[in-house]
Amino acid sequence: MGTAPSHRRTLDDFGAACRRVGVAPTQQRRLIYRVLAESEDHPTADEVHRRVRAIAPGVSLATVYRNLRLFARAGLIEEVATGANFARYDANRAAHHHLVCKRCGRVADTSTGGEVGRGAVGRTVDGFEVHDVRVNFVGLCPACRANRS
Repeated sequence: MGTAPSHRRTLDDFGAACRRVGVAPTQQRRLIYRVLAESEDHPTADEVHRRVRAIAPGVSLATVYRNLRLFARAGLIEEVATGANFARYDANRAAHHHLVCKRCGRVADTSTGGEVGRGAVGRTVDGFEVHDVRVNFVGLCPACRANRS
């Protein structure tokens, strides 16, 4: 795992954010968040679990799933819909969009399309009060494009 980019919450920030939304920042939750925050590949819950177990073998898959869902509902992380039967997770809460490969499910961050939805947050659009804008660009990643069959 690489070092967490500066736009990701530190563990101290994570603890404070947890307390603000009424979530106890337990040791297991801090570990699950740290593993996710250090990941730049938008891992699935299974991938987060595998990485967490390398550090703390007693953490169950159910615990990882439950906490990722809790973090997403609380706005601490983003659940990225891939169109597949699984979600990927992102601790980067800075404004950005995603590139999603429709073949392999890979997800990458992009600043392209930053103008999409610009100015919509805080406004009402077609009767909806806009709180956040999330855009997924769906296509083929470089590896899948190279292996087209």
